[in-house]
Order: sequence, then C-alpha cells, then structure tokens
Amino acid sequence: MNAPHQIIYKDDKPEFAVVPWDEYVKVFKPTEDELDLMAYRQAVAQDDGVRFPAAVIKRLSAGENPVRVYREHYDMTQEELGAKVGVTGVYIGAIERGVRSLSTKLATKIASIFKVDMDELEVWSKD
Repeated sequence: MNAPHQIIYKDDKPEFAVVPWDEYVKVFKPTEDELDLMAYRQAVAQDDGVRFPAAVIKRLSAGENPVRVYREHYDMTQEELGAKVGVTGVYIGAIERGVRSLSTKLATKIASIFKVDMDELEVWSKD
C-alpha cells in the first residue's frame, strides 16, 4: 500500500492504523448497509436536536414563505423578529410577502434565530 497512512501508538505499541478512505474501502469492502450505518452514525453524532413538526414541513412544501412559516412556528410577531435582527416589523412583513428580498446579512441573523441553515429561508421549489 503506497497511500499515506498513520500509525497511532499506545504504550510504545501500535494501536491503530489510519488509512485513506479509498484504501479502507478496497480492503474492507463495506456493504451498502454498512455504509448507510456509518452515515447514520455520523448524522446522529452531528445532530443538533432541532426538529420541526409535519405541519411546518407541509407549509414549506406548499411554497409558503419560510420566514413567515418559521416565525409563526416560534410564535413570534413580525415586530418581535424585526427587533431581534435590527429591522422593523414592516420590513419583515415585506420580506414575507416577497416585496423585499432577503439580504445575506439579514438571512444569516434570521437563520440563527430559527436554528436553520440560511438556504432554508428560500422558498421551496415545487419540483
């Protein structure tokens, strides 16, 4: 094996060998189920615990404005959300109606409050 690797020692004895992923796959040939299990375990390890009920997902899937959907899910008024991100409630209302676009800076602030990725504030496509 010519690929770079790393040997980890414990008490002056080899304990682990770290090899590139491609080499691991060649040697151990994990099944699709094993790869799925590895992906699942990684997802669980990175889980932030944020969940949304089916009603929220249905509204987003129907093409409703995500800012409005998440704001209502968190039981906030437009004024409350605006105050948290440094704009007026009227401005939030204009964003929700699609009259004003959401800047990257404002989207970052709003996404942080709703505990979602910034791209989750874009209207979902019906495709």
